[in-house]
Amino acid sequence: MRVFVTGGTGLIGSAIVENLVRHQHDVLALARSRASHKMLADLGATPIRGDITNPAAWVNDLPDFDAVIHTACDFSDQMPRIDANLLDHLIPALHRMPGPVRFLYTGGVWSYPQTEPGQIGDETLPFAVLPEFDWMIAGLNRIICDEKLHGIVIHPGCVYATGRNGHTGLFERAITSAQSNKVITIVGGDHIDQPMVHTDDLADLYYRALCNAKPGSSYIGVAINGVSNDAVAKLIASHFAIEDCQFETISTQTAMARYGDWADGLGHHQHLSSAKAMRELGWAPKHLDIEQDIRACAAVMTTQS
Repeated sequence: MRVFVTGGTGLIGSAIVENLVRHQHDVLALARSRASHKMLADLGATPIRGDITNPAAWVNDLPDFDAVIHTACDFSDQMPRIDANLLDHLIPALHRMPGPVRFLYTGGVWSYPQTEPGQIGDETLPFAVLPEFDWMIAGLNRIICDEKLHGIVIHPGCVYATGRNGHTGLFERAITSAQSNKVITIVGGDHIDQPMVHTDDLADLYYRALCNAKPGSSYIGVAINGVSNDAVAKLIASHFAIEDCQFETISTQTAMARYGDWADGLGHHQHLSSAKAMRELGWAPKHLDIEQDIRACAAVMTTQS
């Protein structure tokens, strides 16, 4: 299968590119810089020069392909406009392809409400999206409702990685702060649990959805529940050997003022099930021990430094 990936050098996208290449798919990926071009080529993909902020410059020159996996995203205030404009240009180009194109769109678990104690949510929960991420609902609806596309939506949990390709994801802010200032900030207190997933497990979910999901379907991608922000912070301090590390607990409101409105999600307590993906796609995540992965991350980053 020939697959076009946006965000192919990012936390999620780079793992997807590696997974698809390993399964001998022909991968094309958007590269906005020389460094991105080199990284994608090293991963085994064919780079296409372009930037999601200016799709008019490249979208009409795309070769034919069978599928799109859209993972490009940032947390800037401009993302709603950027994503809508990208789809404005990309969807007509896909309609011109010789066959139906499978389109995997990336949502997120912050589109779902917080869960109550003892509650485990799944895809049947009605959306209660954080305001900063309303644009994701608009985007996924455009893909799912387009009769000329085979739209599929993946809702990743809070994504982390263990240092490959320089990515740590969810851990990055805490690691940087601990190493530079010996302080880790905990948002919302020790009662906030965030559903998590390792980027390699998530890439496997995208691959399985690409090959087997029915058009119009959506899946939550979560492998680990019930680990608090506080516990993650203390594991990072321990395994990165940060002596005399201090832990600062701040409210969600303070986090939003400090980091941006997107940080509302850092205080979003959820336990979510991926039983649907496991049942329908055979997804079986391997990264189920967060302490083991933080230890592995510390080992990788110590070696790299």
